[in-house]
Amino acid sequence: MTCARNRRRRLGSIVAMATLALSNAFAGVSDIPTPGPAPEVKLPARADLRLENGLTATLVPFGTVPKTTIVVTLGTGAIADTDHLGTAGLAADLMKQGVRGTDAAALFRRAADLGGALGISVGVDTFSVSIDVLAEHGPEAIALIADVLRHPTLPPSELERLKADAKRALAISRSQQQGIAAEAFASLLYGDGPRGRRVQDRDIDNITMSDIRRFVQQELSAGRTHLYIAGRFDKAAMQSAIRRAFSDWPRGESSRIDHSQPAVSHTVQLIDRPGARQSTILIGLPTDAMTKPGFGDLSLANAVLGGAGLMSRLDENLREEKGWTYGVQTQIEPLRDSSLWMLFADVNTPDTAAAIQEIFKELGHLAADGPDAAELKRVQNYRAGHFLMGASSREGLIGQVAFVDRYELGPDWLPGYIQRLQSVTPRGVRDAAAKFDVSRMTIVVAGDLSRIKSGIEGIEALKGAEFR
Repeated sequence: MTCARNRRRRLGSIVAMATLALSNAFAGVSDIPTPGPAPEVKLPARADLRLENGLTATLVPFGTVPKTTIVVTLGTGAIADTDHLGTAGLAADLMKQGVRGTDAAALFRRAADLGGALGISVGVDTFSVSIDVLAEHGPEAIALIADVLRHPTLPPSELERLKADAKRALAISRSQQQGIAAEAFASLLYGDGPRGRRVQDRDIDNITMSDIRRFVQQELSAGRTHLYIAGRFDKAAMQSAIRRAFSDWPRGESSRIDHSQPAVSHTVQLIDRPGARQSTILIGLPTDAMTKPGFGDLSLANAVLGGAGLMSRLDENLREEKGWTYGVQTQIEPLRDSSLWMLFADVNTPDTAAAIQEIFKELGHLAADGPDAAELKRVQNYRAGHFLMGASSREGLIGQVAFVDRYELGPDWLPGYIQRLQSVTPRGVRDAAAKFDVSRMTIVVAGDLSRIKSGIEGIEALKGAEFR
C-alpha cells in the first residue's frame, strides 16, 4: 500500500493547492450559492404492446442519436436447472452458434450488418438477449432476436467445446480468492436454493443435447417474454415487426420467479489461503424489501457507509486514513420479498481483524449519531447524479424501466425518485442504520489463516458467532 499512500499524499497536496486557490478566488464573497432544488425527472412516455400469447413489448423513444437498443428478458434462467446445474448457461452459449441452419459466424455477421453485436446472458430467474443497432435496422433486429430465441441451430458438434469452456471458467473462478469467497458466501446465505447452488464439473459433463433442447423448447416462450426498446425508431414499424416475429409463438408456462430468501445467521466462515497478501471480506445481512416504508432511509444509510464511493465513511476510514485497502463497497441487492445488504473488501493481511473491527465501529457510529445535514446532502447529490446518469443512455434507461417492472414499483417510482431521495433526513438515516445488526450478519473471510484467524476470533462483536 506504500504506492497508494504516496499517491494520496500527492493528491492531498494538489487538493490543498486547489483549495487555497479557491479560497483566494472567493475572498470577500459572503454569499456562496447553496444547492438548488432537486432536478425534476422527465422521462419519455412509454408505449406498451401486449400480444394475445402474453408477450409484452415496451417502447421508449429516447435521444437524438440514430440508434436503437433492444433488450428481451424472459422469466426463466438457472432456476430451471432442476436436472443438471449449468444447463441454462450452456444453452445460451449454444444458441449463439447459429440460427435457421447458419453457423455462428453468419449469425454475428448478420448482427454486425445491422450495426450491432448480439449478447445473451443468464441470471437466476432471467434470460436476456440484447442488441444495439442503427435506427433504420430496428425491425430487422427484432427478426434476428426472434430467430435466436425461436430457431437456434443448436449444433451438437459444438457441445463438447462449450462444455470445456464452461469448466475452464469455473476453474479460473475457483483459483481466485474472491471467487472462492463469493461461492462460500452464497452457499451460506441461500443453501441449496438457486442462488446458493454450486455448479461442478460433473454437472456440466452430464448435460446432454436433450437437456439443451428441452430448455430451449420448454423454457423460452411468449408468456415469459418482455421486449424493451429504447432510442430512435418508427413506432408503427417496430410494433408490426414484433407481431410478425412473435405473434404465433406459443404462450408456454408463466414466468419462474425465485422467492428464496437469504438466511439470518451469525456465522463466520474462514477460508485458508496460505501466503495470501490480502484477505477478502464478505458480509451479508437480510433486510427490508424495496416496497417497505422506510427503504429510502435504509438505502441512504448504506450509501453513507459504503455505497457512495470515496465519499463513504468506510472508504474514508479504511482506504484514505489507514491505507489498509483499495476500497470498501457496500450495496443493497433487491430480492423479490426482501433485500440483502452486502459488504465487499480486500484488505492487507496484517490488518484484517482491525479492519473488521473498524467496519463494526462505523456501523455503530452511524446508528448512534447519524450523518449531519452536510454529509447527507453530499451523499444525496451523489445518488441523484448517479440516477440521472443511469437514465442518460438507452441501455441505462431500459435497465431502470425493466427494474420498475420486475419489482412492480409502479409508474410513479422513477419520476419521483430524486424527490424521495432528497426528503430523507439525518434522523431517518440514523434510525435505519440501527438495522445493520452485527449479531445477524453472515461473514466470510478468505486469507492466510495462520496470520488472521486468532485476531478475528478475538473480536468482541463476534463472540457469539458460529465459526466454521
